[in-house]
Amino acid sequence: MALNIFQTNNNSSGFATKSKKMARMGAIGAFFITIAYASFTCMFTTDTTNLIMAFSLPMACIVFYGITYTNIISKTIYEILLYFLMISACFTIFIGYKINFEGNYSVLMMVILNLTLFIIPTNKKLAIYFGVVFIFLLVSLLLSTQSYSFIWLIICLFLFSFILSFIITMQRRNLIRTIDSNASILKSIANTTNDAFLLVDYFSKEIKDANERTSTVFNLTNAKDVIKTNYQTLFADDNYIQQHRTEIKQQITDYGYFNDEVQFKTIDGEIFWGYLSLSPFNAAKNNYYLLQIRNIDAKKKYDEKIAKNSEKYRFILDNLDEFIYLANYSKGNIPDFEYVSPFIEEIFGIKPHQNVSQEIQEKVAQLYHPEDVPKIKAEKDQFFNDKKAAVFNYRVKPLGKDKYIWIQEKVFPRLDENGNIIEILGILRKKED
Repeated sequence: MALNIFQTNNNSSGFATKSKKMARMGAIGAFFITIAYASFTCMFTTDTTNLIMAFSLPMACIVFYGITYTNIISKTIYEILLYFLMISACFTIFIGYKINFEGNYSVLMMVILNLTLFIIPTNKKLAIYFGVVFIFLLVSLLLSTQSYSFIWLIICLFLFSFILSFIITMQRRNLIRTIDSNASILKSIANTTNDAFLLVDYFSKEIKDANERTSTVFNLTNAKDVIKTNYQTLFADDNYIQQHRTEIKQQITDYGYFNDEVQFKTIDGEIFWGYLSLSPFNAAKNNYYLLQIRNIDAKKKYDEKIAKNSEKYRFILDNLDEFIYLANYSKGNIPDFEYVSPFIEEIFGIKPHQNVSQEIQEKVAQLYHPEDVPKIKAEKDQFFNDKKAAVFNYRVKPLGKDKYIWIQEKVFPRLDENGNIIEILGILRKKED
């Protein structure tokens, strides 16, 4: 069965189906009550007219039950129900009048009348029902030979039941309005986003509902076209879920959800990249997956372009006769080298490393000429204080070499909004002797 959680344009059909089911259940309940009532009526009267009226009520329930399967709209069905209840109540009162509201029958009559008050769905219909039945009951009681105290008791009981039922119906209406308001907010959120939202049954993997944006993401005529289909058919690789089952379970265990960049396919078979977020949850004693899918095709193409440009720039830097490095200082005073060009081998005799370890940095520090170390330390301390571009000149002896070479190092700091150094670009080149 499809659900109606995200869709905003099919409320009437969903409500109509539920309304007819409710009316059907009401007809079944009314049938058993009226059968019991008619059976008890036999104990108080043998009049043929009275018995015909009593037993016509369960027959009317059967007819009403059949009406709920027709194409008659829900509003009309509930109007028919109101008329049926008013006629039934009047029949019950009329039979009571004919037997002069005999004591035990009066109890049965009041039970029927009061129960009916609690099954009428709206305050407006409840007021109409009460007005008609109250007038008929009052006239019948006044025309009977019963005492005014008895009449007053019956009227008060019916009035009290009406007031109580009216209060309960108002509370029910307010609760329904709150639920409808929350549902409307959820629908608005789900349908104003650029992402596709899909509700999937945990066990059958069948899509139960989809927001309107799903039609755009998957190039559908209507989002309802994916309902009742297996959600795995949305993936470019139908076996994606099976192949990543272990990873999905692990992420859900650790974080409560799974996300990944995945290739999907439209109804036309066109492949596109999407960001998938999959979250399991349970509601109304059922288990579901909530899938959120965002088309990131443009982003992936942009990332690929950036990656190609990055490769070009790296190619250029890697082939310069200079040692270039980029060190990140955002995590503290210990640098994290994000880029180190291969020319480090010509300067320090060290093989290139993507991530220069602390051990490598200590080894480089030992290559400086002892006479230059105090000067270098002072100049670099000044650089970190001034936070401006600087130039250092010093001698180093590359590993495996016997002679020192002169080096010129230019450093360029990048500062954050607070004026702290977060990155340093360094360029080292050999100087002629």
